[in-house]
Amino acid sequence: MKLLLLLVLFLNVFVNDLPAYRKLLDQSLENEDASDRFYAQFKSVKENGEPILVGFKAMSEFMLCKHMVNPFGQLSHFNKGRKLLESAINRDSDNPELLFFRFSTQSNIPSLLKYKMNMKADKLALISYLKAHNDDDKILYSRIKTYLLINQYCTAEEKAMIRKF
Repeated sequence: MKLLLLLVLFLNVFVNDLPAYRKLLDQSLENEDASDRFYAQFKSVKENGEPILVGFKAMSEFMLCKHMVNPFGQLSHFNKGRKLLESAINRDSDNPELLFFRFSTQSNIPSLLKYKMNMKADKLALISYLKAHNDDDKILYSRIKTYLLINQYCTAEEKAMIRKF
């Protein structure tokens, strides 16, 4: 029983840190030092860990490759991130944050990497999330809505619908 209680407390600490993780992810987009801190934060997360944490670890791999010069290093971190993100989504396929991670990644990588096959399904799932869950996680909701409204893969009709949510 004590172990179960510790596990619940441990997971609550991580869930409560989601705003900090999101902020560090955002900073990692443009700042290599933030990217290194983001990677260090999730380095110890195991592939079979909590899916949302594995998803953030995957994003830390993607952010590392964004700032690397060596193409072999970039590809190595990209492949690690891809594997981790797919593993997390396979274990929690309805998690909108994980789907958002995949959609935003697939929207921004070159076609050469052949990792764009989930974009349509993820986009539709994210639109459905916005339609049905506008008060679950206001920050996540806002992040997804804002991103879809500026995303080139959303049609004008989809954007008009999203604005109404």
